[in-house]
Amino acid sequence: MSEPGEKDAGMITITSSRFGELKVPAESVIHFPIGVVGFPKHKAFVMLEYKPPFSWLHSIEDPNLAFVVVDGLLFGDEYHLDPPIGDREIDLREDDEYAILVIVTVRPNPKDTTANLKAPIFVNLRNRKAVQVIYDNPTFTTRHPLWPEKE
Repeated sequence: MSEPGEKDAGMITITSSRFGELKVPAESVIHFPIGVVGFPKHKAFVMLEYKPPFSWLHSIEDPNLAFVVVDGLLFGDEYHLDPPIGDREIDLREDDEYAILVIVTVRPNPKDTTANLKAPIFVNLRNRKAVQVIYDNPTFTTRHPLWPEKE
């Protein structure tokens, strides 16, 4: 039989205005050395699964701050990005595995929901550090429709 609290070893508790108190593995924390664009003081987040393909990128410092995100791979081959190899903030190396997260803006009418393809988040999976990169590519927009109208 385990001692009280032993099963929670390696877990941290976060408070969420949306989900209440949650226990998450400490190793699941994603560190943003320079924060997220517009939120430079928020440096630690966790991913919370939601309804696929959506997840929440939730601040562990602010119970009210969470972003809806999707995997950047969902946008296919036309969404080709050069990863920030050599970025000193996240120490991304050529042989590192990384994830690309795209922030979604959910609108009252779900058909109007958009994705910010211009400023994806790269997560270095080796060290769990992340950085948001703004690409100066006119084919990427901050309001890419998730469900474009069919012709």
